[in-house]
Amino acid sequence: MMTPTISPQVYAAKTERAAPKVENARGLAAMLLAAAVAALAVVADQLIDTWADDHLLLAWILMWTVVFAGSLLLTGTARRLSLRAIARLDQWACSRAQARAEARFLVFAQQDPRLQAGLQATQDKAAAPTSLAASRLAFARHIRAQHLFYI
Repeated sequence: MMTPTISPQVYAAKTERAAPKVENARGLAAMLLAAAVAALAVVADQLIDTWADDHLLLAWILMWTVVFAGSLLLTGTARRLSLRAIARLDQWACSRAQARAEARFLVFAQQDPRLQAGLQATQDKAAAPTSLAASRLAFARHIRAQHLFYI
């Protein structure tokens, strides 16, 4: 059974329309924010524990102040970091899917002589402008070597 394949352009168009990136990153942003605030709370607890000897209420108020301030200050950073991570993971998944599609195509192309002929014709067409570009580059080097900049 053969699975249908779609081109990378169609896949990119479907994924751009399908999911809003902010919704996908909301859970990751919440987890990153929780981890950062927890780390900040641990550091604050270590510092407050050495300063507040018997002033438990003051230590408790100071600890909650650190937690709330940390959550307010780190919200934007966690959101941006999660959006960046989601975008990179999407790019990675898209490149892996494209690599798998190209590998399947090459396996199929090795078995089909018509497809091999079409690929060879495409390669021949692509090679012609390269030789033209190479000749133009050689001509430009020749003119520059002779200091004929006014031509």
